[in-house]
Amino acid sequence: MWPLKRIYFILLAAMMALAFKPPFFIEAFELKIYDLLIRYSAPNQPDPRIVIVGIDQKSLDNFGRWPWSRDVIGRLVEKLAGYGVKVTALDMTFSSQADTATRDILEKVGQAAVRTGAVEKIPSFNQELEKLRQETQKDMALAGSMRKAGNVVTGFVFHGMDEAEYSAEVEERKLPIVQPFRIKLVQRDSESRDASLLSLAAGVEPNIQAIQEAGSATGFLNTLTDEDGVIRAHPMVMEYKGDLYPSLGLAAAAAYSGDTGDIQAYFADGMFDGVAIGDSFIKMDHYGRIFLKYLGGVDTFPTISAADVLLKPVDDEGLRRKLSGKLAFVGATATQIYDLRVTPIGYTAGVQVQATSASNALTGQVISKEAWQTLYDPVLTAVAGMALFFILRRVRVALGLALTAAMLALLVAFNYYMFAENHLWLNSVTPGMMILFGFITITTHQYITEQKSKRFIKDAFGRYLSPKVINQIIDNPGLLKLGGDKRVMTAYFSDVAGFTTVSEKLPPTELVLLLNEYLSAMTDIIHTFDGTVDKYEGDAIIAFWNAPIMVENHAELCVRSAVAMQRKLEAMRGKWRSEGRDELHVRMGINTGPMVVGNMGSRERMDYTMMGDSVNLAARLEGVNKYYGTYILVSQFTRDMVADRFLCRELDMVRVQGKKEAIKLYEVVEAMEDSIETQRRFVEMFHRAIRTFRDMDFLKAQELFSACDKLKKGGDGACKLYLKRCAELIASPPAQDWDRVYDMAK
Repeated sequence: MWPLKRIYFILLAAMMALAFKPPFFIEAFELKIYDLLIRYSAPNQPDPRIVIVGIDQKSLDNFGRWPWSRDVIGRLVEKLAGYGVKVTALDMTFSSQADTATRDILEKVGQAAVRTGAVEKIPSFNQELEKLRQETQKDMALAGSMRKAGNVVTGFVFHGMDEAEYSAEVEERKLPIVQPFRIKLVQRDSESRDASLLSLAAGVEPNIQAIQEAGSATGFLNTLTDEDGVIRAHPMVMEYKGDLYPSLGLAAAAAYSGDTGDIQAYFADGMFDGVAIGDSFIKMDHYGRIFLKYLGGVDTFPTISAADVLLKPVDDEGLRRKLSGKLAFVGATATQIYDLRVTPIGYTAGVQVQATSASNALTGQVISKEAWQTLYDPVLTAVAGMALFFILRRVRVALGLALTAAMLALLVAFNYYMFAENHLWLNSVTPGMMILFGFITITTHQYITEQKSKRFIKDAFGRYLSPKVINQIIDNPGLLKLGGDKRVMTAYFSDVAGFTTVSEKLPPTELVLLLNEYLSAMTDIIHTFDGTVDKYEGDAIIAFWNAPIMVENHAELCVRSAVAMQRKLEAMRGKWRSEGRDELHVRMGINTGPMVVGNMGSRERMDYTMMGDSVNLAARLEGVNKYYGTYILVSQFTRDMVADRFLCRELDMVRVQGKKEAIKLYEVVEAMEDSIETQRRFVEMFHRAIRTFRDMDFLKAQELFSACDKLKKGGDGACKLYLKRCAELIASPPAQDWDRVYDMAK
């Protein structure tokens, strides 16, 4: 399996590459996040300067289906001016003349009347015909109303490069209609002409000249939809025939913001940068777009029915309060007109989009993306990825999950804050993916590695340790040190007394069964007391405590294990007797001291084992048991650590081969809490006897050892040994500088 570092940094490099140049699916995801940011950051407070005059169902019921006659639009424009509207923006076009068919018919009627002599027969014919002609001049009526109002911004439509081809001749005729309304003040640098990324229009569909010229300003109505059909960005400036033109929203905002209504465009480093209206600069992207900051739901802008404006008198105070001094957008809001748009806040009328763009232009609060984000996103992705790599490898999965969730929450909170308060749209997907996939990668790799480690631990220590200890190591691998480690430990050696004789009596099958029964029972007890089985050597068991897991009371655990094993053996001997089988008696040696423990062996085979002088002493104590007739023999080092928990009998002072210092040997009689009065009296008498012996009063000591020997059923091996020593020393007294120490080697 590849190392985690290699896998992780391949992932990190891939995520940074995605951050530099996001593919379509990441961009699509970012757009959905943009929608959420818009919804949750929208203030739901209307712009007090803007109102929508809607062509709603009520208006259609009163004035007929859409599109309306242009004289009705003219009356609406005049009424709005009468209510004190500062600027009226028409979200509609008048690209063809109205009622041309009717005018043609009237001309033919007039011509026919002349031919037939009807003019002479009916004196008022020409007057009536002229009245009818005047009624068909609705374009002029609308133009007149617009001039009278003096505050109307009209809309027109650009055609894109990918639309139908337009003849140069037709376009040349249309150009003079819109050209007067171009952005006249343009600050360009030397590179702007070639480097500009502004949207280029291939053709234009202006209003008829009379209406176009009657307006105080004009702007294109084009909108921009993303691939999913949602309007997020909005074109505010487009280029046509070398000139720049504003959108309806921008033109209306400019007209509303000052007396001149001038718009000044700016280029920087060859790229379009934004426009200024009045004293405000509106930052745009290089394509002349802004990301719309929607103010709330579909009814954020106050909406007044066009029918109310047309039907109510000009002196209606309610309408005057709502309209006076406002920027009024006139557009279709009735569902059946089908001027609905999909926005991040839901379905809304197209006029709402135009009004939102004007509001954003007036406030200057537009959502933007900065050029430095090209580097910001990869750098943030790298920083987040590196932080995860250094943190998650050092903590447990639960904490890692919490930290990952916290990082994601911090990313979301920071991006939301920058969006809501600073109107800056920062990418979330790639850094978020890095955090999420980084966590998954590290966690998965750790899981696989831990599973391998668990298998290794179970394979390596299953025969040494109890399942409980193995689980502790698995849960906390730091407890395990497989290399050589020197520490104070307690070593245990045991051997079956007279096992050679027993083995010679039994057939191999029964011998193996007996040995397995014995070893299994003893091993279970060792594991119960958190011991580690080093190895089995025939009938011998070698074990130790305080490795691989360190425990403070290792000496106590080892001695308790030995006492428990002797009790178990007593029960097993009863069973063996009932089965007519030989009984087993086991001698145990225990010592506590500094030892070296670790994996030792060849490259092909290694064992977790111990070594050192303290280990050798434990092995010798096991064999020394037979001289004292004991079954659990411990050194003074072990006894000093368990003196208050076990009833121990001091047996002797001995000198180990190669060592000058004498060592006291003790027999473990019983756990203190389980000892009985008889045992305590026996130990007390033996200690009095051994003190007398060391005082060199061998006759008195002989009497005490003899009395002590009689207290124990079947006699006591240590008492008999000291009775023999007393007899020898009475016969041949020692020198006065006798050190009372016996050589263990002898």
